[in-house]
Amino acid sequence: MIHFDERTRTWNLVLATSFHALRADPDGRVVCLGSGPRPPGPARPIASGTLPDDPFPRIGVDRQGRRDEVVTFGDHTWHEVTLKVSFPGADGGHAVRDVRLRYASHAIASSGDGRETLRIRLDDPAQPFSAWLCLRLCVEHDVIERWLELENRGTRAVHVEQLGFGTLHLPAGRWDLLHASGGWAAEFQAERVRLPVGTTSLESRSVHTGFVHHPFFLLCPADGAGEGHGTVYFGQLAWSGSWRLAFEQRPNTALAVHGGYNPFDFALELEAGERHVTPAMIHGACADGFSGASQRMHAFLCAHVLPRTEPAEPVRPVLYNSWEASYFALSLDSQIALARKSAQIGVELFCVDDGWFGSRRNDTAGLGDWTVSREVFPTGLRPLADEVHRLGMGFGLWVEPEMVNPDSDLYRAHPDWVLHFPERPRTEHRHQLILDFGRPEVVAHLARVLAALVEENAVDFLKWDMNRSASEPGSVVGKAIWRRHAEAVYALIDGLRERFPRLAIESCSSGGGRVDAGILARTDQFWTSDNTDALARVAIQEGASLGYPARAMACWVTHERNHQTGRRLELATRFDVAMRGVLGIGSDLNALDPAELAEYATWIAFYKRIRNAVQNGVCHRLQRLDEAGTSIVEYVLPDASEAVVSTVAVERRIAQLVPPARLRGLDVAALYAAFDRDGKEYVRARGAELMALGLDPNLGTGRYGPGYSRTLWLRRLD
Repeated sequence: MIHFDERTRTWNLVLATSFHALRADPDGRVVCLGSGPRPPGPARPIASGTLPDDPFPRIGVDRQGRRDEVVTFGDHTWHEVTLKVSFPGADGGHAVRDVRLRYASHAIASSGDGRETLRIRLDDPAQPFSAWLCLRLCVEHDVIERWLELENRGTRAVHVEQLGFGTLHLPAGRWDLLHASGGWAAEFQAERVRLPVGTTSLESRSVHTGFVHHPFFLLCPADGAGEGHGTVYFGQLAWSGSWRLAFEQRPNTALAVHGGYNPFDFALELEAGERHVTPAMIHGACADGFSGASQRMHAFLCAHVLPRTEPAEPVRPVLYNSWEASYFALSLDSQIALARKSAQIGVELFCVDDGWFGSRRNDTAGLGDWTVSREVFPTGLRPLADEVHRLGMGFGLWVEPEMVNPDSDLYRAHPDWVLHFPERPRTEHRHQLILDFGRPEVVAHLARVLAALVEENAVDFLKWDMNRSASEPGSVVGKAIWRRHAEAVYALIDGLRERFPRLAIESCSSGGGRVDAGILARTDQFWTSDNTDALARVAIQEGASLGYPARAMACWVTHERNHQTGRRLELATRFDVAMRGVLGIGSDLNALDPAELAEYATWIAFYKRIRNAVQNGVCHRLQRLDEAGTSIVEYVLPDASEAVVSTVAVERRIAQLVPPARLRGLDVAALYAAFDRDGKEYVRARGAELMALGLDPNLGTGRYGPGYSRTLWLRRLD
């Protein structure tokens, strides 16, 4: 609900369990009055607008500590800003690097899905320049989408030097930040830190989201929250290019969170009459801890961000990828053999990975030449696709459209089509360069070849990879390449999905290098990490779950001896970890005997019984890995009819007990039974007992140590 008090010019944005209130003060500045969890009860306005609009009204002669909803360089110079603009000087004078936005008008509109949007127009009193502060409410998920729209109403171009999607002001105090960082094969490592006085930044300085930091955050008062309790403010950016989140903890304990385009090497020229709409910052607040915050982000992403192929699928299919079975040694016969065994064990989607195109017999050549190699597939890919479809599976292909090998026909024909600075070295990584997506002809070429590839080969699924960061970012569009590249990726994927409504796409970037709400609006799932070692994956997947739902998280079972780490793990552990998301198989099925294939089939059948709860249920992290070396996760359907409890021990801590996991979200009066993959019943108890006393992760087996795992399926019996 959006309520506007005309007398005090106060807007109250009231959500299911939270609120955000803002006001246009007598000077026309739009300021944040407050936000956070709201008292229980009917949806009513929280703030009257009669209280002081700033908790520190006397700080600084220029009131630099104001809680402006759009912090501009002009009203503010000492702190981080949302917007910095340079206007051309009058009569050839020096540029005016000063923008001040004042309330002009507002509008409230409802969309077809029931969401309301508040659009507040802000005008500069001295320049023909306007900005719209836009806030769209998803009431049931306690989520607000916030973005800015800029318009140059003048006759000369203006230069935007810094541009955020939004700034959030949190209550005064000291704060803990929970976020995810990492690198290749070690993505999404959860870190909880106390914010120091000053500015703490999470960022990417590339044309993709990146590994080092991930663009989501969870904030709580110092030592004030856990998985199931405490006030948490949360947010993430819907953007896949160069981005930054800056947490500005001021000496007076005020905290501002700024999110948007990375100001590093940033430039945006707004020509006369031109508009620019930023991506969104998604944010909210809750009173039920980190799991509560994650649940709200998961539900919002599933309901309003993740695309749905046509016809809509209730769950994501079980996938087989042939990379670790074949590498570059592809042939029609070998892939058909793998496809037949995949169908035999219950796989629903078969994907051929790298090596099917051009001169791609290894990773030094062929990228950019997206035509089927007649050396590998003399009759083309269609016979394989037809056989895969005959077996009842979807057909998928790996592509890496943003890259090119210098040893390729495309590069030989167009050596200027890559990011580079003239007469400077062109740094290769993995023997490849990045195509210049600032060139319309490059994007148009890829749109043609990708559409032809999908159409001619009856492709149902694309694994869209991107395997390097930008080094020399030389482009025909200059500094704008940091935006243009991501925008072009979006345009290519949007075009494919419009033309092929049944096409599904997975976002991959050497694993989890491009995961964010912007790419998830266009892709059905993401490849979480190239690291498929089950015990290493526990931390990776647990960290990813802070911001993203299991429905979008692709997780593979691979060989007993892991390809990346060399560690050997039993099949049960590999499946128990991979079943925490969208299940995939990457093992060499040709190397398995009939008994092993039958074992795979049993596990896949079990996953199909539980995947509705995993992919569409509410996720509760009952015990984090850092608490006792053991991760326990529960997924429970909203109607409490089914739940899945997954336990994985990564390390054994001597003399430290792993307490029973107190389940959540069950019907207190209902009777539940817990079954393993063989249908053996382990526990029968009322929901109240399972939530109050918990479920013993050891289940009386007497076995508990590194690699111990167990997945149980709970069904309501009455």
